[in-house]
Amino acid sequence: MMLWRFIVIGLVFCSVVQTGLSNDSVSAAPVYTAATIDKQIYTCYRSFWPELEMTAKFGEMGIDTRCFFAANAINSAGFEYCKYPLIWKGIKKYDFAAYDKQVDDLLSANPDAKFLCMIDLNTPYWLTRKFALDSFSDISHAAADPKWIKITTKWMLDFIAYSEKKYGDKISAYILSGGGTSEWYEYDRGKSSRVKNAAWRGWCKKNGFSFEGDVPPETTLRKAAHDNAIYDPATEMNKIQYWNFHNQVIADAVVAFAEAARPEIPKEKELGVFFGYYLVSDNKLVSFGHLGYERVFASPDIDFIINPGTYNDRQIGGGSGPQLVHGTALRYGKRCLHEIDHRTHCVSANPIVGHDAWKTQADDIAGLKREAAFSLINHMSLWWFDMWGGWYKTEANQELIKKLQNISDKYVNDRSASVAQTLMIADPQSACYLNDKAPHASAMARQFRDKLNKVGAPFDVYSFNDILVIDLSQYKVIFLPAMLLISPERAEILKKYVLKDNRTVVWTYAPGISDGKTLDTARVKQWTGTAYGTQGPAKVAMDGWNSVYSHEYKTMTSVAMKKIMKEAGVHMYTDDVNPVYANERLLSIHYKDGGKKKVHLPQKCKKVVDVYSGKVVAENASEFTYDFMTPDTALFEIVK
Repeated sequence: MMLWRFIVIGLVFCSVVQTGLSNDSVSAAPVYTAATIDKQIYTCYRSFWPELEMTAKFGEMGIDTRCFFAANAINSAGFEYCKYPLIWKGIKKYDFAAYDKQVDDLLSANPDAKFLCMIDLNTPYWLTRKFALDSFSDISHAAADPKWIKITTKWMLDFIAYSEKKYGDKISAYILSGGGTSEWYEYDRGKSSRVKNAAWRGWCKKNGFSFEGDVPPETTLRKAAHDNAIYDPATEMNKIQYWNFHNQVIADAVVAFAEAARPEIPKEKELGVFFGYYLVSDNKLVSFGHLGYERVFASPDIDFIINPGTYNDRQIGGGSGPQLVHGTALRYGKRCLHEIDHRTHCVSANPIVGHDAWKTQADDIAGLKREAAFSLINHMSLWWFDMWGGWYKTEANQELIKKLQNISDKYVNDRSASVAQTLMIADPQSACYLNDKAPHASAMARQFRDKLNKVGAPFDVYSFNDILVIDLSQYKVIFLPAMLLISPERAEILKKYVLKDNRTVVWTYAPGISDGKTLDTARVKQWTGTAYGTQGPAKVAMDGWNSVYSHEYKTMTSVAMKKIMKEAGVHMYTDDVNPVYANERLLSIHYKDGGKKKVHLPQKCKKVVDVYSGKVVAENASEFTYDFMTPDTALFEIVK
C-alpha cells in the first residue's frame, strides 16, 4: 500500500507579501481542490519499540502499513528511541546489520507489511562530540553549519541507497527526522553559539541588514518594548530579524535534505517531514523554530507533513486538532498525517507518559473515535502511535480500531469539501514581533484555536499569505487573532479580500499596531473602529463589513465566539459549547457529558445515518435528536 501523491492541476501566480519572516522562495502555489489527489489515504501502526505481537494484530485488523524509526539518538526521556544498535557509527561507517534486524523482525510479524521509514538525521554521540553541539537540542545551530549539513546528507543518501537496494519493494515512504524529539524542534530558546553567530552575521549581510556582532542575547530577547510582548521595529528590529533567521535556517535545512533525498527515491514513493507547529504549546511559538513552515510546505520535494494532535486540548471534551496550519498545507498541495499518540487509560500508570492519560475504557472509545473522525473528515492520513507499547492492549481498543479501519475503507476516497463558514488566520510574520515568553504568543495561536474547537461548528485555519490564493466566499466570520503587523502591502490585501461582503471580522489585542517600521496603538482603532484597550467584545459596523474587537484574549471565550458567529449567520450544529467536525458528507460530534442533544443541519436532507451502527436516525429532516453516551463521539453520514 502507498500513501498519497498529488497532481497539481493549476497554479496561481502571486506576489507573496512578506515583512519579517521571509518566504522569498514562493513564487507560485497550487490551489487545493478535490481533484488534486489521485491516491488513497492509509492508516498506519507505529511504535518506537518492536512490538511484534501488536504489529501482527494490526495486520489482522487490516492495517499492514507500519512506521519504524532507524534511530541513532536517544530521546527526550533519556533512553534510546529504538531497541536496535546504532547504525551510523562514524564517517562512512555503518552497521546495516542493525537495520536489517529491525526490518526483518517486523516482517516476521507481518510478512505483508509496507513501511514508512523514519531516517534519523540527528547527531549520534560520536558526531555530537565532533561538532561540539547536539542537533537534538540545538537544531538551529547544527542547521547553520554547512559541515554538519554535508556530513549528515552523505549519511542520509548512503542509508537510502542501502535501504532501496535491499528493501525497496517494502518501503512506501521515507520520513526525514531531526531536531528535538525528531520533529525539528528547537530547544535553545535563542541562545548563541560560535557557528550560529557566524551564520547570523552572514545572513544579515546577505539580506542587507546593518546589524553587527553576535545574535541578540537571550536575556534581551525576553524583553519587548510594548507590554513586554511586542518588539518595536524602530528600536528592536534586530530581535525581529533574529527570530526570522532562527526559524528560516531550520526550514532551509529541511528543504535542503528533502532536495537531496528526492532524486534517490523512486517517483512513486513518498517523502515526509514533521513540521509547521504553529498551534504549539505555551512559550514556544517563536523559539520552537517552525515559523518557516510556508517555505517547507512549498518544497516540491516533500509530499506530506506530519504532526501530533495538540497536547493541550486532547482531554475528553476537548477538540484536539493538529499543531500545524492544515489549510496552508492544502494550499501547497500537501497531504497531512495526524499522529494519534494520545495516552489511553492503558498507560495511566506509566510514570513517563501516564500523567495526561485518559482515565477509563469509555474515555478511550470516545477519544479514539474523535481522533479518527477528525482525520477522516479532514481527509488526513493517520497513524496509531503505540509509543512504547501497551497503548492498545485491551480487546475493546483493538476491536474499535478494526471497526474504524472498516469505516475508513468505506469513506477514504470521498473528497467532500469543507462546509466551514468560519476561518481563523495564522500569522507567522507577525509572530516574529513577539516575545514568546509573554502569554500573548500562545493566546493568539494555539489557545485561540482551542477555544474555537468548542463552538459547535466546524472552522478552517489558513495563514495570512494564503488569503491571496484561496476562495473566501464561504466564510461569514474571519478571526484575525494575531494581526500585529499590517504593512501597507498587507493593508491592501485586507481591504481587497477580507474587509468586505458584509463579513464579520474579529480582532484581538493589538491589530495593526505595527506597520513594519514603528509601533502605534492608535492604528488599532483605524482598523477595528474601537479604541485600543477596550475590553470587548465590541462590535462596530464598518463600510460593508462588521468589526468585533477584544483587547484581552480572555474575553474571547468559546461562548463569546459562538455568539459572534451566530449573529453573523454561521450555522451552529449544536446549541452547546462542544467540538464539531463536518464536511459535505460526514458530521462528527463529541461530548464529554452525554444525554439527548438536538443536532441542527444546514439544510433538509433525505436521511442521516449513524455510521457506527448503520442505523438511520432521521429522514427528511433538518434537525434530529440523538442520545449521546457519556462520553461519546458520534459520526453521521448526511445523505442529501
